[in-house]
Amino acid sequence: MKTPTWAIVVGIFLMLFGGCSVTKSIQAINVSDILEIQSQMMEKMSQSSLGESTDSLAVSSSDKQLEAFRGMAAGMQEMFKMSEFTKIWTIRFGYLGILVAIAYVLSGIFLMLKKPFSIKLAYGALIFSIVFSAIQSIVLASDSTGGWISKSAGFGNSFGIILDLILLVVIVAMDKSAFEFGEEVSV
Repeated sequence: MKTPTWAIVVGIFLMLFGGCSVTKSIQAINVSDILEIQSQMMEKMSQSSLGESTDSLAVSSSDKQLEAFRGMAAGMQEMFKMSEFTKIWTIRFGYLGILVAIAYVLSGIFLMLKKPFSIKLAYGALIFSIVFSAIQSIVLASDSTGGWISKSAGFGNSFGIILDLILLVVIVAMDKSAFEFGEEVSV
């Protein structure tokens, strides 16, 4: 009996989501560097704008534009501000997220290869991902000084939990008789 179509489709989705999770986790691990680069860019933009304004004859409208830009830059800095608590936990969750991503990719591969343990592995990977995302959301949202980034992590994780639940329901609802190996049948 060959691998069912639903298992191939779910396996592909698991591998794709696992690959995206690796990228997200690597970005989380490098969050300090990314925020430093962002901060330097905003500072350079602010200084270059300030330099242009002081060199030319200042008109009241250009002063208003400069003030608006400064306000926007300050707002962006405040929005992307991240407390030390959030930075530390984001990096920790980045490393743990790589484990979740590996579980995702492996479960997708073994689901497509129709191994006897692949259904249990897929269940485990999806449940592990749901629990991980929920814990990550709770921990990052608990930081009152975390800023917009830590608050938005909950939304992204909620979307991931919904996708995990959908995949879990698909696996539960589908016929898994092709994965029952009473006797070995060649493919």
